[in-house]
Amino acid sequence: MKTEYSNILIYGLGLMGASLSLALKKKGIKSHVTGVVSSSKSKQLGEFLKSADTVLTSEEFHSSKHWKDYDFIIFGVPVDLTVKLIQELPLDYSGIITDVGSTKKEIIQAVEARFQSSHNYVSSHPMCGSEESGLESANASLYEGRLCILTSPENARPEIKKDLEFFWRLIGMEVVEIPAVEHDSILSYLSHSPHILSSIMADWAANQKIVKQYTDLSPIPLNGGGFRDMTRIAGSNPKMWSAIFNSNQEEIYRSLLDFRERLDIILEKLNPKNTLNSQEWEKFMETSRKSRDYILKNQDDSKKH
Repeated sequence: MKTEYSNILIYGLGLMGASLSLALKKKGIKSHVTGVVSSSKSKQLGEFLKSADTVLTSEEFHSSKHWKDYDFIIFGVPVDLTVKLIQELPLDYSGIITDVGSTKKEIIQAVEARFQSSHNYVSSHPMCGSEESGLESANASLYEGRLCILTSPENARPEIKKDLEFFWRLIGMEVVEIPAVEHDSILSYLSHSPHILSSIMADWAANQKIVKQYTDLSPIPLNGGGFRDMTRIAGSNPKMWSAIFNSNQEEIYRSLLDFRERLDIILEKLNPKNTLNSQEWEKFMETSRKSRDYILKNQDDSKKH
């Protein structure tokens, strides 16, 4: 099992990538970490914040470096760009390759198309994002106590999955393996559709005339904790989430159809022509509380994502 890495490449030094770089240092992992960013402005910021040992723009990386210069490659860019980069990987690469993408079907398909025989790529999804974005929001403790989902393509060497399990646990995560199709279906319910619903709610409320009128008049926000909590993730990192929606369109569509069916049932019960049943609503709220606790495994609020 590989436990030491001389040169780690984090291609995409945004929130996830920069936080991972800081976490490696926090855990005392003595590796030289190179981070790739999209612009010279981001490079200057990354160097100022010491987000990695070396910070390169993507142009600098592709003109002066090679994938084989590193023994561990981690893609921290949107799924569509990850898919493009996979096509550049050397077929005989001997190090470990992974990503932190939020959908898996397209990534796994790209890996299996690129590598027809045994290879060293196993996909990862650390479940530790934030509504914040950018390397300036990096947090060395972002990965602590969170879950990392591994997804293995065909022909992936078994030892690579074991190495990644060890790596993510070293960073402070728990690990589970889920196939690509199941992963994307689950995440449509637990992450992707909730982001859409949160964004709809923010826009829905902000465009109500009565809400706008008194929001403008009020010295502090009118809303209570419910609206704040429900819209915390609204509009998160537009570029990243656009790529997620594109790569998991079918599963998100299916999950939102299911949501709409449930909403239609509630709307019919709330129709003013019907008499509300207090006991039925008490049962509804109690059932939803139990469902929430089941999904979150009774974690406290500080662990919820």
